Amino acid sequence: MKLEELLSQRGLILQSPSPDEIRKRARILFPESIKLFYGETYDHVGNTIDSMKYYFFVANLAQVLKDEGYTTDPVILIANTAACRNVGPDLQYKYSMLGESRASFVEDVNKIYNTKLRVVKMSDYIYSQGFQKELKEIIEICEKDKELMRGVEKTVPESKIEIEREKGFAYSFDEIATIIGLDVKVGPPREDFYDNIARKIAERKEKKQLMSLFLTPTFPIGMNWAYFFANEGIEEHGITAYKGGSKRLQDHRIIIGRSSINDIKEQLDKSFISIDSELPNPVLDIGIICEMAKKRLENDNSPIDLANKFYQKEITSDQLKEKVGNDVERYILSRF
Repeated sequence: MKLEELLSQRGLILQSPSPDEIRKRARILFPESIKLFYGETYDHVGNTIDSMKYYFFVANLAQVLKDEGYTTDPVILIANTAACRNVGPDLQYKYSMLGESRASFVEDVNKIYNTKLRVVKMSDYIYSQGFQKELKEIIEICEKDKELMRGVEKTVPESKIEIEREKGFAYSFDEIATIIGLDVKVGPPREDFYDNIARKIAERKEKKQLMSLFLTPTFPIGMNWAYFFANEGIEEHGITAYKGGSKRLQDHRIIIGRSSINDIKEQLDKSFISIDSELPNPVLDIGIICEMAKKRLENDNSPIDLANKFYQKEITSDQLKEKVGNDVERYILSRF
């Protein structure tokens, strides 16, 4: 698979730098590695199938660039420190252990699917002298610039701005300091606020600017048309891929090791599905993740064409639901 094919897979890529932009960065850095990155927090619900979309994609991007002769550093960050910061003192130990569990899950993905990802925990570096120096510089730059501080505030939900202001926007600044030196950052579209402010700060520091690559949003399964109609805003950003309890929809997510195949098939069967490619399609999204898993297991690096087959009416909605129900068991659940 060529880089152009990887970045144009329908139903998977929402926004991407051009292949030439990525290659140019890789050439400039060579023989040093181009840094490919995806970071996530977590909750108590468990390991979501939706996170696997990002693990697989970072691995595929690294492989495609490696095949072209570039060196890559594909990193999955488990932001354990950030996750612990967002819970009370009585939950600190629990969430610390949940971070270990999530990191272990990514390592399992490495072994099962040969993804060759480098797993990093935020606690591995956040207290280092180098990171703290970078963090201090970023905070000082932002505090002297009203435009930048407005950008920092936009990274926080409006309902939590006052709380975060009291904390000095520590969560946001840690995130910005983490991503500012990256080359390609893969993530959900809601992270654009972080990426934009990181680019502006990098410009002021005369450093290279990260490139954002957004995959399609995550949506709950088992929901009918009325849910998406009543929650119109969900179409743009979806729900949080890496938190199973996002918007309290844990009963409508696939959690590895917890969700039963019978429940999953029942939820898929009840899911809203449309032949309009502009509307949410949670069944297709799960199907694409299964295709990514299958191709890695079979050492097949060809592009995924499931979305094209569906929207070109080569397979029906019922056929897609049946296929996805079978594939999620065969290529993912049975492997853990």
